[in-house]
Amino acid sequence: MNIKLVFIFNWWENKLTKSTKNFMLRLFIILGFLLVVYSLFYIFILDTTLKNEANRISFETHQIEYDILSTRIDVLTESYSAGTLTWPTKDYDPSTLIVSELSNYEINRLSDIFSDETSNLTYLILKHPTLNQVTYKPFSEVLAMVGLSFGDTGFVLNSNGIVKYHSNDAVNNTNLFGSNYFPTSVYSNLDTKLSQNEFGFLNYTLDSKTYVLSYSKIDSDYIYLSVDDQYDYLVLFVPVIWSYLALGLLILASFVVFSLMVVKRRFDDDIVFEKITKTLRSDLIMIEAGGLGQIRKMNKLFLNLIKHHEIKLLTDLTSEKLDMPTILKTNKPFYMDCDKLDPKIRVRFLVNKYARNYQLIGEIIDSTSNVLDKYKDLALTHPDSGLKNKLALEEMIETLNRKDRFSLIVIGIKSFDEISKSIGRQKSQEVNKVLIELFQSKMYPNMYLFHIEKHEFVILQQKDVNYDVTVGWAKQMMELVDTKILLPDLPVKLELLIGIVHNKGTITNASTKEILDAVDVTYERAIVSTTNNLMIYTERYLDLRNRANQLEIDIRKGIENDEFQMYMQPQYDLHEKRVVGFELLLRWHNPKYIKESPATYIRQAEKSNLIIDLGRVINDKVFRIAKSLEGMDIDVSFNISPRQLLQPGFINELIALKDKYQVDPGRIAIELTETLLILQMDVIVEKFNALKELNFKIQLDDFGTGYSSLNYLKRLPIDNIKIDKLFVDEIETSSKARQILKTMIALGKNLKMGVIIEGVETDKQVEQIRKESTAIIQGFYVSQALPEKEAFEFIKKKVNL
Repeated sequence: MNIKLVFIFNWWENKLTKSTKNFMLRLFIILGFLLVVYSLFYIFILDTTLKNEANRISFETHQIEYDILSTRIDVLTESYSAGTLTWPTKDYDPSTLIVSELSNYEINRLSDIFSDETSNLTYLILKHPTLNQVTYKPFSEVLAMVGLSFGDTGFVLNSNGIVKYHSNDAVNNTNLFGSNYFPTSVYSNLDTKLSQNEFGFLNYTLDSKTYVLSYSKIDSDYIYLSVDDQYDYLVLFVPVIWSYLALGLLILASFVVFSLMVVKRRFDDDIVFEKITKTLRSDLIMIEAGGLGQIRKMNKLFLNLIKHHEIKLLTDLTSEKLDMPTILKTNKPFYMDCDKLDPKIRVRFLVNKYARNYQLIGEIIDSTSNVLDKYKDLALTHPDSGLKNKLALEEMIETLNRKDRFSLIVIGIKSFDEISKSIGRQKSQEVNKVLIELFQSKMYPNMYLFHIEKHEFVILQQKDVNYDVTVGWAKQMMELVDTKILLPDLPVKLELLIGIVHNKGTITNASTKEILDAVDVTYERAIVSTTNNLMIYTERYLDLRNRANQLEIDIRKGIENDEFQMYMQPQYDLHEKRVVGFELLLRWHNPKYIKESPATYIRQAEKSNLIIDLGRVINDKVFRIAKSLEGMDIDVSFNISPRQLLQPGFINELIALKDKYQVDPGRIAIELTETLLILQMDVIVEKFNALKELNFKIQLDDFGTGYSSLNYLKRLPIDNIKIDKLFVDEIETSSKARQILKTMIALGKNLKMGVIIEGVETDKQVEQIRKESTAIIQGFYVSQALPEKEAFEFIKKKVNL
């Protein structure tokens, strides 16, 4: 035995390196910690969590029974009042009452209520609300009707603690608090809880068993108690306990196997390192380092060089700020000024990746044998800030291991070009400087800041353990800029726009260019978003960008090829019983986009400024259709884009079309939408007053929603209001919806405005609208939007609705 111990001791001392010994000790400590945590957690689950869960289930079961009983009593009471209950009844003289006052219901013996009764059965007794009459039924039968059976564990008490119902008749009419049914301590505890709460539960122990005593007040006169053995509910969790035991043992066994494998690998690494050092020249340094630059093994030469120094990391050798993990991952040679050693030396290291570690072979050189360029490469530096630029970012992304977790955070200032125009170049640079200082003061370890454009920055977060934390950091930057005064005399408030790309999904296999494209498109989404200044990359962003680019090309071709047509949706006057107008809606006759929502390509046209050209196409078709309807007493209406309205010369274009087609502008209504109303109000009023002077009609679309408020009815020259479909959908079933619609119609009429009700789809909706007014209706009930030829045929049919 002693020989074996001596062998183990010699093996420990002579065959294992210090780092391997420390590693094994850490494994033993972790194993002991896991055993302690496993045991404590098991005790916690069994003695606390599972028992609490058993109590909860027992109490919920009690509450279900209570709800059933309470509801049943209420239903029976209502049935008796309504005269639909067929139980036996008893007319009584108040002089025969034993109790001072008869409650709406009693759970009692008839003989305890009436002096002329002798029955000792416990009944549910219901009092008639107006007559001196009661109806009654044995309480056990009432319970059976709803599937309840209290057994020996259920009690109904009155407010004085007298048992009014129990399956054992001997217990009835006894004082529960004076009995020995429960341990003495339970009664005082129960009495306290009943005085404080309407319902609840408590635990007590009897004959080494734990019970759950649940209570609920049925009303001020009666209390329902039930008792359950806690073990009956704990058995439900036996599979959970066994699963936990099995999982715990599996984890421990896996940890032991893993530890043995790692120790063996470490031992093999020690043997390899020893063989290499024996064959190495004596003037060369040999180090084995971990991925973070932690020194694990060294040869005698390096040990002699650092013997008077506490060196644990490669970076402890130098005062230079080196990103050692990144340097090691590149597997490229590097120089290090070991100025923390005495004497100072300069070493050129070769890096070799071996298993999970890095082998570094170093050659000591003098200062004259090699000249290292210590100046920053201007090609990798932004001239304004001195920070690394986009080219440096590309180089660093190239070195990243795609299997590691990292994030790229692009940060810019919202509308910075406009801000820069108002504050000047010098002030703009001051803003950038303050932002850089803010970012650098809040950056986490392994964060690197790059200056990409004049007002755009990228932060690379390496070793991003938790992506949510990175997102939280970005949100913190937004809040700081929103609340902090960056420059005291800055005339505008700054807002940050942020895009975040995490190394997950397709990004893990993406090239550097593809990663930077993902960064760009995510930042673009933040710029165009109207609701969120922070966007996180998803794979559909690149698809959206490609699709948007193609859509823009197709819109341009569609305008050239006259693919855009106006569909006509009829507007029907319920009073005149005829079509009095059409809303003209844009449709794209292109097989690729035939099923696409018009909102999609209109939105893209607005983004790309194609809306001006598309708007001219729409305007021309509207005036041509209006001319075709001349003499039919029918108006047309259409929407305009905000960019069209604010475009210089817009009104002159409409005048030119009026002259071209010789059409009465009073037959053309321009619809004012919510999008227009969020623009400058003074400009809107001026534009629409000018249109009104030319005799065009003005319609307020989506009335009652969004910005369509009474303020706009007062300030704008509105001819018609269009009540949104939202206020029509529920008028068949909701009196409140009908009243709102009636009020809106009345408002329009009182202001001498026409009223058009949109989204009408059913006979009942039309019936309700007829009751309130003879307004103009539009929707699928009349017709869907029709091609021009079909719309004219629809007029000829003279539809009578």
